Amino acid sequence: MNSCEKVEDLHISVLLDELIWAIKVHPDKKNIIVDCTLGLAGHACKMIEKMNPGDTFIGFDADENNLKLAKERIEKSNKNKIEVILIHSNFLNLKEWLLKHWISSVTGVYYDLWLSSVHIDNPTRWFSFQNDGPLDMRFDKRSWITAAEIVNSYHKDDLEKIFSQYWEEPSSRKVAERIALRRKEEKFTTTKDLADLIWEVSKYPKSKTRIFQALRIEVNSELKNLEISLHDAIELLEIWGNIFVISFHSLEDRIVKQKFKRESKDCICRDIICSCGHEKSLKILTKKPILPTEEEQKQNSRSRSAKARHAKKI
Repeated sequence: MNSCEKVEDLHISVLLDELIWAIKVHPDKKNIIVDCTLGLAGHACKMIEKMNPGDTFIGFDADENNLKLAKERIEKSNKNKIEVILIHSNFLNLKEWLLKHWISSVTGVYYDLWLSSVHIDNPTRWFSFQNDGPLDMRFDKRSWITAAEIVNSYHKDDLEKIFSQYWEEPSSRKVAERIALRRKEEKFTTTKDLADLIWEVSKYPKSKTRIFQALRIEVNSELKNLEISLHDAIELLEIWGNIFVISFHSLEDRIVKQKFKRESKDCICRDIICSCGHEKSLKILTKKPILPTEEEQKQNSRSRSAKARHAKKI
């Protein structure tokens, strides 16, 4: 067992075998493969093992701490001496950074859209209400907006919209109204501040989970960034190149599904005679999303909500 396979590294990669199989490595040409959500490099290490000397692996992560941990793991396991480029940036900037490295096409690209267990389990990382910590939720600390900024300054109608649209929280209106009242007297600064208020309004435990996750999505512009990044990734893929996306949220999966569907059609307008000029660029390889096996779900309960979609450039 090499360093990338050790469970003590805290994060178990979801749909690992399925992803590694989907992203093809060609034996007779240079492969350039991009991991848009490097995390703790669970997928990356296995992918690098599969690659050939002379290939290039590129990993993106908005979290600087993740990037450092991933670099250590990759360095220990890079037996094939693959060229590795690690980039401290959100995948929103995929195209910009690849062009900076004089890369205009890639053979494979993939996303794992869940956070690492480090974010969830460590209270100093500010993503969970299980332990008290700063109300932050930024992946990239260079970003100016925090969860506290949103909770303390957004109009209550905007807060309600975030809670209801991102996670369909039934108590969205009540929680937003109570937040607006409470912050007049005292600003929210910690995860406990917000978690306690949510509990007062809604005794249903999932309310806290939904609202915290909705705030995280808003803080990091996750849905908007995904739409932009998917467009650029498909554009950068060379012919027959593969794209594989693992999502954990219905809205993320919908974005991926709709984008793949759009790019697999010759015409996207509804005119009798096509006027849009759109040309299909993808072949969808998963009619239905790939789900974790029962065995994987037993080993890793956090994999239960995972769905993966796979397509290739044509």
